[in-house]
Amino acid sequence: MIVRVFCIVCFWIAAQAVQAADFRVTFVNPGGETGFWGEVSKTMAAAAADLNADLEILNADRQPYAMEELLSQRLVQGDLPDYFILVNENQSAARLMQLLEGKPSKVLFLLNKLTPMQKNILERRNIDLSSVIASIVPDNETAGYEMALSLFTEARKLRSGTEQIRLLALTGDSNTPAGLQRELGMTRAVADNPDVTLVHAIPVEWNEELAYQRTRNVLARTRIDIVWGANDDLAIGAGKAAREAGLTAGKDIFFAGLNWSKRGMDAVQGTEMTMSHGGHFFAGAWSIVMLRDHYFRDVKGEVYVDVLFKMSPITPENVETYLERLGDGDWDKIDFGRFCKSRSGRSHYDFSADAILEAAGS
Repeated sequence: MIVRVFCIVCFWIAAQAVQAADFRVTFVNPGGETGFWGEVSKTMAAAAADLNADLEILNADRQPYAMEELLSQRLVQGDLPDYFILVNENQSAARLMQLLEGKPSKVLFLLNKLTPMQKNILERRNIDLSSVIASIVPDNETAGYEMALSLFTEARKLRSGTEQIRLLALTGDSNTPAGLQRELGMTRAVADNPDVTLVHAIPVEWNEELAYQRTRNVLARTRIDIVWGANDDLAIGAGKAAREAGLTAGKDIFFAGLNWSKRGMDAVQGTEMTMSHGGHFFAGAWSIVMLRDHYFRDVKGEVYVDVLFKMSPITPENVETYLERLGDGDWDKIDFGRFCKSRSGRSHYDFSADAILEAAGS
């Protein structure tokens, strides 16, 4: 009897907690609790706590088709949230939208949204896309371009004017829009700089160990001056291979990455990387900010908001500031309510690095 009463009380408390939330969100995370996707979830959870959102996170742990399985299981459970946050990782979004056909929940696409081709295919199949009310995507192409330029600049300091700079690019995969846009920025930078030769562009599936192996193989065959990594882990994996080959980062070879990871910041501080571009894991928080604004919107009917935000480079010149304010990874210290238009009265979003640093330091 006592156990039964205890269970009833626990259920009542949980029910009251759900009812107390202003709105409910389920995030189908293509990754897990660690690494980049872990940071996305952490900023999302911190914003959800600030903005009174009930947040559920389902982790696919980068397993093929796991996002579809998780979403299918969640739909079978019923009692659906107000919003689903989805990611077009490995071009899976079209299948996810087919599963959501006819469901009452709204959808926000995070970091990777539906491609124009996917939209056309879904529309031809009479799949209603009106449930998609927002997307938030970083400017990956500009980030990829600026990463490449940072490498070119450093390499030129140690090369003669006539010597070609030899580039190895370690890309993510051949399907994810974010990775493809970063790669496009890199190839555009190569096209703009005739003294640079792209020796290889190798997809390494966002895997540090694979980046290490592929770089080791390339260095055994040919000279490489600079390595462009689609994220910090890939650049760090390549750095390990370079050390084993007797090369010194910042002297014989240069690396650039992306993610604002703690390891990336430390590598920039130690001159092992020219920069770590990024800040886009805060998009987890920005998605909750945008959904809060949508939920409390003043206008009637649906409102679609498509946000493209700039990422920012962490370089030797500013890394100390970033480490001081963001190096501890304590996102709970940031008041994410200040970024909401429905609370601040602003007419536009400011998701800039300066705004993040100000919030983290206040």
